[in-house]
Amino acid sequence: MRRAIGETVFFFHVTFVIFWCALFLIPESIFPDRVSFHFYLSLLVMLHQIFWGLIILPWTGRYRMVCILTTITQLLRKESVSDPKNYEHSFNREFLNKFGIKISNRASSYLTFAIFTLSAIQYFLEFRG
Repeated sequence: MRRAIGETVFFFHVTFVIFWCALFLIPESIFPDRVSFHFYLSLLVMLHQIFWGLIILPWTGRYRMVCILTTITQLLRKESVSDPKNYEHSFNREFLNKFGIKISNRASSYLTFAIFTLSAIQYFLEFRG
């Protein structure tokens, strides 16, 4: 049962990340508030990872941006919060490894910053134009 719930959380994570990235491809004629929505969603994603990394700092002994869904998935896999498999784990790395694509753990944080930066550029350009 625990494994099934863990896989469900992992699938939700996959779905969310695909949706989050796909927002760049949706034209404003279909979703008029897409730029604002994407910016605030990206801000929320980044801030939650920053704050979650701070919240689990007493257990991990080191700071790293961590998605709460990663922690939930790892706990369902019977990994403790203090285990590096939790805070050094990258959802993107695990997902891409299933397709034979290897990336570093840090690439996940860089991806978060990149998506936030691109959505922020779009957001601020929309108000200048």
